[in-house]
Amino acid sequence: MLLTELTQILFAQVTTSAVAEAPKKVFSFWEIMFHGGVFAKIVMVTVLLLGVFSVYLFFERFFFIKRMVSKTDPDFMNNIEDFIREGKIESAADYCKRQHSPEGRILEKGISRLGRPVSDIVSAMESQAQVEVANMEKNLNLLAVVPSIAPMLGLLGTVIGMIIAFFDLSNMEGAFSPKTLSEGIYTALGQTAVGLAVAIPANFFYNILLTRIDKFVLRAQNMSGEFLDLINKPL
Repeated sequence: MLLTELTQILFAQVTTSAVAEAPKKVFSFWEIMFHGGVFAKIVMVTVLLLGVFSVYLFFERFFFIKRMVSKTDPDFMNNIEDFIREGKIESAADYCKRQHSPEGRILEKGISRLGRPVSDIVSAMESQAQVEVANMEKNLNLLAVVPSIAPMLGLLGTVIGMIIAFFDLSNMEGAFSPKTLSEGIYTALGQTAVGLAVAIPANFFYNILLTRIDKFVLRAQNMSGEFLDLINKPL
């Protein structure tokens, strides 16, 4: 009897020790991302490439727009006014060319039309402004596509992953293991999570660039208005 009790105690201690020493699985999102099959890996790599592409496109457009709008002389309009007041139209046009800025090119179009009807001057400046905005928006539509495609690819990966998980579950023999189903579900949901993690910053980047372009458009409109007021003022 005593021997039986000692055996039970020793068995309980060994079992407790084995449970205590069992390695605890650490959560690794990177492992979850690439835990699925070949299709899941292809979807994941595609989404990650879209994220890298959106980051590259954002910084390329951001610094391009910043470089373009920061070239104009702070006294640009004052100098243009002085040239026009003094009748130096060609000097004003040359000064605009030397600016190498969107504002300079827009005003150069207006100055080159001086002497014509105001509608022609306005039309020329508006056309040049549209060209400048189009240059700033170059490839911006590609950035706008990322927030739409990335979540859809993630959702596609999730749906395929769930299908595979339930297919494997339906073909299991013997006792049901919740681990099999749970692994399939969290692997599938990781696809959607990555898709959203790429789409949210890309949408944020896109709106930042649109805001900067809108600010330029507003500034160009104000500058065009000042120029029209200037040429219509009595000398």
